[in-house]
Amino acid sequence: MKLAAFSDVHSNLPALEAILEDIERLGGDIQIIVNGDFLNVGPFPRETLEMVRAIPNAKIIAGNHEGYILEQARYAQVGGPPAPFQVLHAPSIWSYRQLTQAELHWLENLPLNAEFDGPENRKIKIVHGSPRRQMEALYPELSEKQLEEIFQDYLFPGCLWISGHSHRPALHYHKGMTIVNNGSAGLPLDGDWRASYTFAEWDEKRKEWRVENRRVAYDRERAIRATQANTAYEQGGPYMKLILQNLKTSQNGRISDFIRSYIQAGNFPAPPHDFVHFDRAVEAYLAQFK
Repeated sequence: MKLAAFSDVHSNLPALEAILEDIERLGGDIQIIVNGDFLNVGPFPRETLEMVRAIPNAKIIAGNHEGYILEQARYAQVGGPPAPFQVLHAPSIWSYRQLTQAELHWLENLPLNAEFDGPENRKIKIVHGSPRRQMEALYPELSEKQLEEIFQDYLFPGCLWISGHSHRPALHYHKGMTIVNNGSAGLPLDGDWRASYTFAEWDEKRKEWRVENRRVAYDRERAIRATQANTAYEQGGPYMKLILQNLKTSQNGRISDFIRSYIQAGNFPAPPHDFVHFDRAVEAYLAQFK
């Protein structure tokens, strides 16, 4: 049995195209798994969704970013979210507006996790973050003690766990389980800009999974140009400048820390002036990287 799993495409169509081409080059019967965050904070939401939906027999689950898009679709019915969340969620608002009602309905019906039987009835379990929380990342540096805490209620000897969310690939072995993190297909944050995904093949002789993190070069300049265009106020807005920094550097720009401090600062102007206010804060923050 062969598996190819990817997550965190984030509407980076060129990266997705490169991964699917690489999987095709591997040849044979390969089960494809898409475990969340294939949409949002990227310039090609509609095209990415269409390509993901077209993958034959793929196992697909939703990540937190699909949830953000659906949340903004619901907010649209009541006039939008309160400040400062119009500008913070501008990529989600723009993304949901690119999708049809039928596509949004399809997203709503995606499961948050999935499982199926692998060789010799060994379970293959698919999550976006960790088994217990969608947004809990399985980082490469997790200790045995931390793994014990996360998986204490999810012990399935022989199980292959497939996760994402962290944007950093990882492989752990714990209590007879193989635990893999795909890294990110469209926005890696481990210093390597190439699209990241997992390839796993069952070794019949050794009765274990052979797991490989594959990296694939793609047309990053195309993705950068499209992301630059998406920093316009009427599209993804100034939040996309933060994403652009990550796309260019493949490093964690501590966006969450910046957003947290911005929210805590308060005193947000009403739209559309909140975009100008946030834009200035983003530019001041990004100045440290120049």
